[in-house]
Amino acid sequence: MATIAERLLQAIRVAGPLDDDALAMDLDVSARQTISTTARKLAAQGHLRRYKGVDGKIVNEATALFSPPPDVPAEPQTLPLGSPVITEDEVKRAVQAHLVSEGYVVAVAWGRTRGIDIDAKHPRGDRYVIEAKGQVAAAGAQQVNYFLGALGELFQRMDDPHATYALALPAHRQYRGLVDRLPEHGRKRLGLVVFWVSRGATTLSVEVDRG
Repeated sequence: MATIAERLLQAIRVAGPLDDDALAMDLDVSARQTISTTARKLAAQGHLRRYKGVDGKIVNEATALFSPPPDVPAEPQTLPLGSPVITEDEVKRAVQAHLVSEGYVVAVAWGRTRGIDIDAKHPRGDRYVIEAKGQVAAAGAQQVNYFLGALGELFQRMDDPHATYALALPAHRQYRGLVDRLPEHGRKRLGLVVFWVSRGATTLSVEVDRG
């Protein structure tokens, strides 16, 4: 069984920087102090950088000792097929396969690589700019933060008037509810598309929601 330190590092690699409270929720660790102590040890070893976030909470971010070098694409992160949680890289991989099957040339930023998560271009001129997020083991406030963060990051990338902008998300009840609560007028003005990724018995499937 993976140690708390290993699980903590894996959670940050999949989700990005997380504060101690979010890590305790993700890892289902009731004693927040356990997370803080473990994170401090990892920071002392050079695996993490700990700093105060905008809300005053201590945030944990992977350092170069743990993250892939900038010039080396990270390998897609996967979990066993029986796992109920769909990681961000699994979302990216499923949407990539879907778009390639439709004739798109797809560039993917795996892991924590900076840039557009999925940039897909078709020879006929169509383009998708997609922000992807994974699923949190224990749905709650952290998953809401992922969703809001994805919307914000996508908005900042809206510099191509001819592109279609989209989110790629696990087909999780909470994520679906958050999308359903988006103002209809706002979503139509943005032309926002959502790629829903579901886990089947042996494969990941994609459903395209154009609103």
